[in-house]
Amino acid sequence: MEALDTIAAVATPPGTGGIGVIRISGAAAVCIAQQVFVQPSGRPLLQAESHRVYHGFVVNAAGERVDEALLCVMRQPRSYTREDVVEISCHGGVLITQRVLEAVLAQGARVAEPGEFTKRAFLNGRLDLTQAEAVIDLINARTVASHRAALRQLQGALSQQLRHLREQLLQVSMYLEASIDFPDEDIELVSAAGLLERLMLVGQDMTRLLATFARGRVMREGLATAIVGRPNVGKSSLLNALVGRDRAIVSPHPGTTRDTIEVAFDLDGVLLRIIDTAGIRTTADTLEQEGVRRAREAIEQAELLIVVLDGGTELTEDDHQLLAETVSKPRVLVRNKCDLPAHWSFYDLQGEAAASPLIALSALHGQGLPDLERAVVQQVLGQTSCEQDEVLLTRARHQQSLLHALHNVQAAEQGLRRGTPVEFIAFEVMEGLRHIGEVLGESCSGEVLERIFRSFCIGK
Repeated sequence: MEALDTIAAVATPPGTGGIGVIRISGAAAVCIAQQVFVQPSGRPLLQAESHRVYHGFVVNAAGERVDEALLCVMRQPRSYTREDVVEISCHGGVLITQRVLEAVLAQGARVAEPGEFTKRAFLNGRLDLTQAEAVIDLINARTVASHRAALRQLQGALSQQLRHLREQLLQVSMYLEASIDFPDEDIELVSAAGLLERLMLVGQDMTRLLATFARGRVMREGLATAIVGRPNVGKSSLLNALVGRDRAIVSPHPGTTRDTIEVAFDLDGVLLRIIDTAGIRTTADTLEQEGVRRAREAIEQAELLIVVLDGGTELTEDDHQLLAETVSKPRVLVRNKCDLPAHWSFYDLQGEAAASPLIALSALHGQGLPDLERAVVQQVLGQTSCEQDEVLLTRARHQQSLLHALHNVQAAEQGLRRGTPVEFIAFEVMEGLRHIGEVLGESCSGEVLERIFRSFCIGK
């Protein structure tokens, strides 16, 4: 990327809408905008005040009017990218926005790459890398909880914790380096016990932050949840009851569902990606066998299972086999059709339940559905509520770097206890600092940055 390039892109989603926004950023942004935007007053745009909206017309290179529009100039450094930024708000529509963009490109701007506006905000110091990643998480948020988590990260909550950890390690590093540089000085700035205590506290804080990753990842990505059971136990009825609409076909005839059906919905702040599967049983039917194969594949890939059993009939060999196959996965067991006379109780499951939550419900009438929802949320979040404004790790990149940093801190702590030469301890501390810097984007490779920003939409 050339430092002096001026970039432009349509910043609103493609399609027909009330308005479309074309964003321009770079040293020549205002000059380019002046060539394509004419005010009725004839006043040059170069004299426009920052953060003011101006009315006028967009014209092409031939001087023909393309659209009536509003334009806002945001002069550096008080802009999203900390460069001069111009945003043109025209009428929505694929043709209009494309023609306005073409007029801008004809004056010397180039099309922005995916995420390049945010990348420039990062490179120009307006955002660190965790905040830049939060931008795309905020755009993609599908629940109130995921929106809240992304917004807190964008506002710097995670960055603040990481910088606090880094500051503590920097203090340790400073004392270690001083002891290396001045080995003959009879001055002890901080005792070994003092350094050990600092490292222990940093390790504890890292451990607490790492413990949030499971919840944070679910907040950001959602949870793959498969509804499984033998045919005709009410899996599709349960899916429809959970999502509140007829998403799956329901029939009294076994084997209606032959393929997996997936639907996502918000359950108390948790995005569940529910997969309704074909009934699992031994069968000679070739088509049904394929459905069973796909159901077992869904079980393998799912992070949570809702195992549905028919309470209105006796348990079968297929039920017992499914319970045995799923015992090692996080799951909630459901005794469906509790509105019918019960043919078995949870006590009959004995060890097959393996401490899994057991819920009695009627998918047809909605009885017991709140109990199932609570059990699912508790399986995902434990006793932690989505309403708590805790700082969360939401990305595997953050987790991996912080795990490496924790390993370095623990190695330094052990080195102090064992009397390891100070140079080796100092190296571990410096490596810990480097890994924290990776999360913040201070020591990231260009390849990592390209991969992160490539996931953004063009215009952001």
